Amino acid sequence: MKERHTSLAHGWVVYVIECKSGAYYTGSTNNLDERFKKHKQGNGAKYMRMDKPKRIVAAQACDSRSAALKLEGAVKALERSDKKKWVKANSYRLVCKR
Repeated sequence: MKERHTSLAHGWVVYVIECKSGAYYTGSTNNLDERFKKHKQGNGAKYMRMDKPKRIVAAQACDSRSAALKLEGAVKALERSDKKKWVKANSYRLVCKR
């Protein structure tokens, strides 16, 4: 499988993970693939030990760590309905390479 946005794999990115409970977890990283693996193993964030990650639902590339942290804070501050809109606008999908 190949990512639709290859720049998201290794560069600063803000991401949203849908957890098993349906809750959204928001974070930032400079290696999305590795970070998601850590979350799945329960080594990423304490929250992920209680509410296991299901899938990455949104991601947005950023120019720098500083920009990613600012955007992460802004996304975390959104009300659930507005966060759903942000997720839809920044949808993260994997596509099969054929």
